[in-house]
Amino acid sequence: MSDWIRLYAPAILAWAFVAGKLIDRRRRNTNDGYALWLILVGLACSLTAMAPGPYRLISEVSGVPNLGRLVSHLSMLVVAWAAQELMSRLNGAKIRFPWWPVVVGVAITVLFVLADTPVDDVRFAGRYAAEPWVLEYWLVFMAGLLPAFIRTTVLCWRYGGLSGTFTGKLGLRMVSAGITSSLLYHVHKALFFAAARFDLAYPKGFGGLLDRMLPLLAAIFVLVGATMPTWAPKLGLNALVDWLAKLRTFHRLRPLWLALYQATPQIALIPPRSALAEVLLPNDLDLRLYRRVIEIRDGRLALQPYLDPGSAAGADDALVEATMLAAAIAAKRAGAPTRDNETVPVAGGRDLESDTAFLMDVARAFRKVSPAREPVPGQGVSA
Repeated sequence: MSDWIRLYAPAILAWAFVAGKLIDRRRRNTNDGYALWLILVGLACSLTAMAPGPYRLISEVSGVPNLGRLVSHLSMLVVAWAAQELMSRLNGAKIRFPWWPVVVGVAITVLFVLADTPVDDVRFAGRYAAEPWVLEYWLVFMAGLLPAFIRTTVLCWRYGGLSGTFTGKLGLRMVSAGITSSLLYHVHKALFFAAARFDLAYPKGFGGLLDRMLPLLAAIFVLVGATMPTWAPKLGLNALVDWLAKLRTFHRLRPLWLALYQATPQIALIPPRSALAEVLLPNDLDLRLYRRVIEIRDGRLALQPYLDPGSAAGADDALVEATMLAAAIAAKRAGAPTRDNETVPVAGGRDLESDTAFLMDVARAFRKVSPAREPVPGQGVSA
């Protein structure tokens, strides 16, 4: 059963994504561009041609042994070119004539004819690895894929970092990981063919593991990553990620907010709960995050008489703010005299989002300059 899944599941998954993309296109009445369709259909054709059943069927219908392998590799050249064109268009480059996949396709077709492979066998590498022209076939095929694969991998990783959505970032990073897996597989097979051709030792167990895992990982990563922007929002993945990001921000601000609360308890609308309770009961998160930011600002305002702008000279804005707050809290706790005659400017963002981001930096710096202390029972704070 596991072998059947490994051999047929990638092709079935590929055609399922093609069908899902087609249904989504008809529902939205939009055009996703030919490059994405070439990637999905080409990958589906390539994976299908390498599955044992279709592989034998292609040979029987055509009368040419192992023709399924050539069909699979020609389809993969189309995928490589389409992927590069898709990413190049995002980079502002013009669409070019696909001369290199045509040249490579003709070259591997000639080498396929020259190679003596009379018996149709889906386990082609094990039977024909040492035969003349097989290594040359693979090296030409790999040389045709490498430039496009490397360029696409780099661009996917770069644009993944620039993507404004979690699904866009994760999808492009998954495509990059899938192409990398495919690259590793092709290099591994080139080494295997070279070892067989020149009668060199090649680790059988290690090579078998790579044969089983790398193509499967490559197919899954590329298919899931390329289609993620279509299906992920429908599953609420973006909303879930946004909620988790807010929860993370809420808890990251806790040490700074808690220190300010201990210095001035009046800032809190609701007395703080334990950290565990906040993790287990994250209700009304939007309101509570908003209140936390406001209460941090109120706590900072209450410490105005104790703020000393010279306490962190030369540091960046967040570190200056964190150091001043830590020093002001300590000064108030020690009963130091106030500085009523001096007003310290307020640093931060221009709106709630940017101000929250700034306070996150302040909270991160505050943990370094003044490690937060959790409240204990009996000090006016509920545990």
